[in-house]
Amino acid sequence: MKDPACKTLPTWLRENLGRECLGVLTGTDTRALAGAVHTLELYAGERDPAVLVAFRVLVEAMQPSARELAYHAIAHVMDWDDRFWVWESAGLPALDRMRICKHSPEGRR
Repeated sequence: MKDPACKTLPTWLRENLGRECLGVLTGTDTRALAGAVHTLELYAGERDPAVLVAFRVLVEAMQPSARELAYHAIAHVMDWDDRFWVWESAGLPALDRMRICKHSPEGRR
């Protein structure tokens, strides 16, 4: 059985956003991000809109400066192109700051 995405996410984020990207996380942010990733795994297999509500609640529990990590985590669980529509479908507002992931289609150009 492969590791859950919440276990592999920190390494994935560091590879895509840089070694220091997790420095913004508080203990609450870390737990909320792990929960959000679990809801994404559930949503990827069962496209129930109620799961997106849970994702939104968990992301909103994070401080605004850490929410970008949840946005990028969508690609870790699903695909790069899923980030925008999942974020929007969850009812989350656009982020003020957005880094480009190194391995994303935008980052490979």
